[in-house]
Formats: sequence, C-alpha cells, structure tokens
Amino acid sequence: MAIVGRPNVGKSTLFNRLLRKRRAITHAQPGVTRDVVGALWDLGAVTARLVDTGGVSPEGDGLHPLVSGRSMETLARAELVLLVMDVTEITAEDELFLEGVAAQRDKVILVVNKVDSEQREAEAWNYHRFGFSHVIPVSAEHGRGIDELVELVSARLSNTAAAGSADSAAQQRPKQPLMGMAVLGQPNTGKSTLCNRLAGRESSIVSVIPGTTRDVVEESFTFEDLRVRILDTAGIRRKRTVTDNVEYYSVTRAIDTIDESDVVLLLVDANKGLSEQDKKIASLVVKKGRGIVIVLNKWDLMQKLGNQFEAVRDRIRFVFPILEFAPVVAISALGGSGVDTLLKTSLRVFRQLNTRIETSRLNQALAQWVARTPPPMAHGRPWKLRYITQAGVNPVVFVLFANRARGFPAAYLSYIKNQIRKEFGLKDIPIQIEVRYSQKN
Repeated sequence: MAIVGRPNVGKSTLFNRLLRKRRAITHAQPGVTRDVVGALWDLGAVTARLVDTGGVSPEGDGLHPLVSGRSMETLARAELVLLVMDVTEITAEDELFLEGVAAQRDKVILVVNKVDSEQREAEAWNYHRFGFSHVIPVSAEHGRGIDELVELVSARLSNTAAAGSADSAAQQRPKQPLMGMAVLGQPNTGKSTLCNRLAGRESSIVSVIPGTTRDVVEESFTFEDLRVRILDTAGIRRKRTVTDNVEYYSVTRAIDTIDESDVVLLLVDANKGLSEQDKKIASLVVKKGRGIVIVLNKWDLMQKLGNQFEAVRDRIRFVFPILEFAPVVAISALGGSGVDTLLKTSLRVFRQLNTRIETSRLNQALAQWVARTPPPMAHGRPWKLRYITQAGVNPVVFVLFANRARGFPAAYLSYIKNQIRKEFGLKDIPIQIEVRYSQKN
C-alpha cells in the first residue's frame, strides 16, 4: 500500500507514525522525500508493505519529474492507497491530482492531515465533496485520528487477503528477512543503480545529480533460497562538507543502517578509488562486527584502461590494512557484470558470520598455535593462555582467558585471529577477541 500526495502535506510524518519509528526523513522543506521508501507494517492479522512516495508536483528542481513519475507508478501498482491532503488548503495541484486518481477511487482512502483541533476537524468535512468512500481526519504529528485510520486499513487489507489475491499487498505474514544488506559509500558511486539491479525493479531514483537518494530505501528479494533485505542509503560525505540539515539527517540514517545489517556493501567508484571517508565507514563496520564487501563499481570502464583486478585489490589491502580480510568484488551495476559474484560473496560472508565453533575444537587448535608460536614475554613474565570459547555469532566474538588481561600484545592477538580464520574457514569476516583474566587452568 502506498502513501501519496503533493509535497509537504505530511506523508513521511504519517509513514513514521504508522510504523511507530522514524524511517522516512521529515522536514519543512518541500520535496525532501525523493525515492519510494518502503517497510513492512505489522497489523497483527496481516502484514503490509507500506511505501512513502515523493511528492507529486510539476515544479521544482530537475529531479521532480523523476520523483513524480515514480510516485504515480507506485500508485498504479498499490492495492490500497492513502491519499494525503492538507486541511489548511486545497491547491490547484491537489485538484489536478484528485482528477488523476478518480478512476482508482475504490482503492483510495483520503487522509486529511494536520487536523489538530475541533475547528480543523469540522473543516475536514469539506473533503467529502470529492466523492471518496472514506475520508479520515488525522494529525500525523500528534497522533490524532491514527487509531481510526489503522482500524480502517486493517479491515480493508484483511478483506483483500481473504479474497485470496495472489499479488495482494496484504498476505500471510512473511518470514522475516534472513540476511540484511546495506549499501554504503560516497555520493554518486552507483548505490541506487546497484540496489535496483538486485531488487529487479527501480525502487531508487537514479540521477547524475550527486546526493539524489535521501531516505533509506528498503527492498527485498530471494537469492539461492535465502530472503535478502537490502537498504539503499544516502551518499556519505566528509562531515565538514555536510551543511544542509536534510543531508545531515540522511547521512545519520545511512550510518544507522549498519546496525540493521548483517553485510555492508561498501561501494566505491573504481575510477576514483577508496577515500579517507570510505576508510572511516569501513572502520565503523568492522568495529560493529558486521560483514563487509568492498565493491568496485564501474569496473567495465577500468578494464578499458588495462587495470588488473588483483593489483587493485592488493593495493586496497595494503593502504587499508583494517580491510585485509574483506572480499573485494568488481562489478558494473549498470551493465550487470559481476553482480552474481557479489551476491555469492555476500552469502558466503553471511554464513561465516553465523558459524559456531565447538569449544573443544577451539582449545585443541589453541594449544597447537601456542606450541608453534608462543606468546612473547612481558617484563620477564610469560603470558599463559588458559582457555578460549566463542561468545557469540554475528558478530563473531571469542573470549580468551589468560593469566592477566591488561597489556595483552596486540600483535599476538592478531596472530590468534588469523589462525582462527585459517583453521575454521572464517577468512572473510571481522573477528573480535576479548581477553579476560583467569587465575587457574
């Protein structure tokens, strides 16, 4: 189901209110929402895919035709539509848009927003003249009328589901997505093009204008019997270059997607290479223990210059040693080359993140590693490694017990991590080891 309407009538505020969380960016500046932002909405008996669209308007910057076109496409595909209007005014744009949806009025609920008083509620009755069966006055900002709207939507979707429509927006509760992927990177590296390629449809607007994506656009698809949830994010620039409030919120929301993901695709324009900002993003991903794949996009242009993939990959690992474990995949999001390899690599990383190793096997291996390369002395005192166990998966965390914890040599900790990767097939993921004190074996 879709939320549509002209710019700045409160569509994103309503979207966030219905989901009970801030997913879409809201701002007084008209036209902040550009892409179609979607999320699963749990209504108890049914689960719907709720999408927030960009405002339908003939005016604005060069992106508005794309935004409006995408909104109208979403309207045509939706099973149920929430048409949002502002109680304080009916504009010429509203009149034109009402004419455009007249043929589909049976699937439209007219939501009159910004009704925050009894006087405004009386004014909302003027909207019945447009001939819609359901006109619901609400205040998305304050929550007024939301319960009535949710009750109506739930009833409509339940009836649709009961009718057995195979393509209905309301279906039996789907299984939760098994793998979450976020696409991060600098502006205009091809993130939206890649997400559209993976999802099999154009959910994100693609433009040569840097910073086109503002909200986090969520899509899902299936790969090798695994359900994948992918998040397309706003481009992340250096902090001192972010001066616009909307861009600040966009970047903050993009960084938050790391916590919602299992695997992060760090998209890099192969013609420009990795930047210091990419390094900071990667460091944050590694710190949180998420999987990361470095994706060199527009590689088809690099091949014409004779660049060798192995040399570029090795250079990345040399310059950014924190990413020495991370897989590097070359693709063309526009042409599609390398995308299947990217998906298979991401799936391999995801499976490694969810690997659990028996404690007995870990300690047998630890004894061999220590015998082969003993830990260094510290102030004339030997380090004694007593025990190791796996504390968690996704992120993968181990706890190493030693005769003392403070000052454990970082180089030897790296040695243990590398041995774990080699011995247990975890070569593509970040590993965290916490050293704790243990008095006895």
